[in-house]
Amino acid sequence: MIAPHFDLIYLYSWAVVLLLFFLSGAFVLFAAYFRLDQMEEHFIASYVVGINRRILGNGPFGRMRRVREIGTLTGRLTHVQMLDLHAVMEAETFPEHLKKWLRIPGYLFQFGVTGAALLLLWLGIGWICVTVSRPANDLQLLGIAGLIACLFLGLMAAFAKVWVSFFRLAEIESLLKKSYFVARNQRVLGNGAYGRYCRLSHISHMLLMDDDFLSKSDPFAMDEVAGFPSHLRRLVVIPARILAYSFLGYLVIHLGGKAFGVFT
Repeated sequence: MIAPHFDLIYLYSWAVVLLLFFLSGAFVLFAAYFRLDQMEEHFIASYVVGINRRILGNGPFGRMRRVREIGTLTGRLTHVQMLDLHAVMEAETFPEHLKKWLRIPGYLFQFGVTGAALLLLWLGIGWICVTVSRPANDLQLLGIAGLIACLFLGLMAAFAKVWVSFFRLAEIESLLKKSYFVARNQRVLGNGAYGRYCRLSHISHMLLMDDDFLSKSDPFAMDEVAGFPSHLRRLVVIPARILAYSFLGYLVIHLGGKAFGVFT
């Protein structure tokens, strides 16, 4: 009697996640047709906003993409946007009455992604438990051990990043005082759990960037990045790499095992 109830809860949970994505898209669609022109008028010197207006067009999906690009400029940046410093600076003074049309769908989308990730984690753990309970050959056991190792390493790396973001982030950011983006992230992303995690993730990207990209996006931080202490560099970079490699390893083992008939 317990298992069917869990299956029903699981299905309802996916329904809630899909509803969050739908509501997020609905807000973006409304903003795309009734607020986008006002949003883009704010970006006078931005190359990214101007090129998106020409490339993405005025169709519904194009206008929604343009809204999402502006929303990203007011939150966690992408690598391409880092190359347009004028757009990032203009986004810091974005009007509050327009920003709410970016924040609400952003929050809904973040909740949806978080929920989907937790449900996929639940599905993966449940699948591993069911597979382990059945008779298995040596190759299957090896694959299951690899999946468990990737899952464990990924969770440990995520917890490590959260710990660093709460207890070592101030020390890390104090060594990058000349970086515009580090100071900008402090102002824009705030001190919440998500904001601190994003600030740490941005620093990990800075430490992994090549000099050519850094010279174009954040040139004043190059000397500080080059002289960044090795023990703190490892503290920032290693968990980020482990998290990425463990996720990739889990996908490769799971999909490879399915494709070659190891997991039946």
